[in-house]
Amino acid sequence: MEIIEEYEGLKVGEIVRKNPKAAEVFTALGVDFCCGGNVAFTQVCDKKGLNAEKVWGDIQAKSLSGSTADLDFDNFDLDFLADYIVNVHHQYLYKNLPEVRFFVDKVFNKHGERFDYLPELYELYNALETDLVGHLPKEENILFPFVKQMVQDIKTNTAARSPFFGTVNNPIHIMHNEHDEAGTILHRLREITNNYTAPEEACNSHLVMLDKLKDLDRDLIQHIHLENNILFPKVINLEEKYLAQ
Repeated sequence: MEIIEEYEGLKVGEIVRKNPKAAEVFTALGVDFCCGGNVAFTQVCDKKGLNAEKVWGDIQAKSLSGSTADLDFDNFDLDFLADYIVNVHHQYLYKNLPEVRFFVDKVFNKHGERFDYLPELYELYNALETDLVGHLPKEENILFPFVKQMVQDIKTNTAARSPFFGTVNNPIHIMHNEHDEAGTILHRLREITNNYTAPEEACNSHLVMLDKLKDLDRDLIQHIHLENNILFPKVINLEEKYLAQ
């Protein structure tokens, strides 16, 4: 009973926020800790037919393993975390989206009639790329600059300045919706590709396409987790402090 009390009431996003290595366990089990991070750990386990005590034990074992320690994102200053997201995850997308696009187009145009899932994969990737290309500038030009402004004004005891969007809850609400859309697309991509497993007859370009999509999926999951479960809740709290100074 004592071990159950450790995780009773915790949400999956909160668990990964405090213990980044839990992400490896959740990923292997198909547990969504980014867009679905606001769901209770025990509820997720019940829904998936998982033994919560065993999963928790696996998380603890992973934490005690000798693997390289993950960055402690939960203790990053918010302006630094925003810069980290842009410099690491946004730059990843700017670099890799054109490469993924090249292989998605190539494989679809050459083998679209041969493999049943390729037409849907093509449409899903189009939707995902369109969403991301529109999403990143909103963070870089609207929300993140105001986060950095709040941090700086609090440090210098400068009077609060209201943003044109009213409150951070407004852009954050939009970001959450767009993250949910991306998460839905990723979930469907995993389904139709059997977790990015190539068919036996797949050519090298097909193999590369699926490998790049898998890497994109992995990076986006971490990207969305950092924002949904760490940055956004803290930004909302920071605004309350900012307006009260």
